Parts: sequence; structure tokens; C-alpha cells
Amino acid sequence: DVPKRSCYAVYVAILRSYDGMGQLIVEVENTDNGRKSSKELDGLWNPRISVWSDNQIINDDDAGACTGKCKVTIRTKPQIVGRSGNKVKILTLSARECSTIAGK
Repeated sequence: DVPKRSCYAVYVAILRSYDGMGQLIVEVENTDNGRKSSKELDGLWNPRISVWSDNQIINDDDAGACTGKCKVTIRTKPQIVGRSGNKVKILTLSARECSTIAGK
């Protein structure tokens, strides 16, 4: 719960790495109006280095998607055949007031 506003941008940071990483779905539900937004993320990438990846789930121009009281659900997807694992590492979950609103 954060103070009620017209829009919050929601971010989830995950670890992206070159081996053993899986996929996940991040869903944000505005409990005031029932609106849901989701985004699929993949922790696997090619460079042989592990990095922080900050992902915007709710965009700044998506007024009403998250207005203060929102529920965030993170679910891993089944392991993909051929991958050496299905690890998901969540680093941060954050929300900030949107910097722009459509129509302003």
C-alpha cells in the first residue's frame, strides 16, 4: 500500500545470467478497480556474465493500472526443455509515482 495517486509505475528487478535461469510472469492487480497488468520475463541471456535487470511492469502512461493499493504476484513458468535449470532470482520490487499521465 502506498498513498492513493492516479498512477504508479511498478518495477521488478531480476538477475539475468547465462546458465540455469528460468522464466517468470509478474502480475500487478489494482485492488481498487480490479484492473490487471502482466509481463513475462526471462532470466536467461547469452553473455557469460550475470547482471541486474530492472523491468518496468506498469508504464508511466498507464493511468489506473496501479493507483496505490496493488497486489503483485510473481510466478515461475515451467522449466524449458534444454535449459540446465529454472532459477529465478528477484532482486527488488519498487513503485514510484508516474512521471507522465496520458492526456496531460
